[in-house]
Amino acid sequence: MNRKPRSSSEEILTPVLLLRYSIAGLYIGIATVGIYASYFLVQGISLQKLSSWSTCSDSSSCSIFTDLAAPQTLALTTLVTTELIKALLTVSVDSSVFKVGPQKNPWLLLGVTVPFLLNLAIIFIPALGHSFGLVPLSGRDWFHVLIWSLPILLLDVLQTLSARKRLDSIQSN
Repeated sequence: MNRKPRSSSEEILTPVLLLRYSIAGLYIGIATVGIYASYFLVQGISLQKLSSWSTCSDSSSCSIFTDLAAPQTLALTTLVTTELIKALLTVSVDSSVFKVGPQKNPWLLLGVTVPFLLNLAIIFIPALGHSFGLVPLSGRDWFHVLIWSLPILLLDVLQTLSARKRLDSIQSN
């Protein structure tokens, strides 16, 4: 809280913030679809075959497209994990999360912990998993979720550095 509050005439959602949110949203979408597609690619399904899965005619090679619980669980968990990491990163627009730290906001921590625990519940409690069409994730699956989710941290750090440079140049003028 080193800065004065913004003027009431100042925009809440500036073009710069809109760009930041758009870039983050684009990455989150790419990560969600990317882990879903990578599930099939790792199993030897080509992108061409994956993109035309609805016209698959060979029943033996098309069986992979009948049980979608695993890739859907990966996609949902990546979406949730990436969004929750992004929430932790919103503690400051122009300071690094490592400098400000989300631990100063217990409500934010609660707001991230509860949804993550709910996500774990619908994955690992069999009755809930069955209701949502999800399956438990292995350690390797969690590794893939983190591989797809953690780049949002790097993206945010780069955007914060850019915002800080922009702010410094404005203040020096």
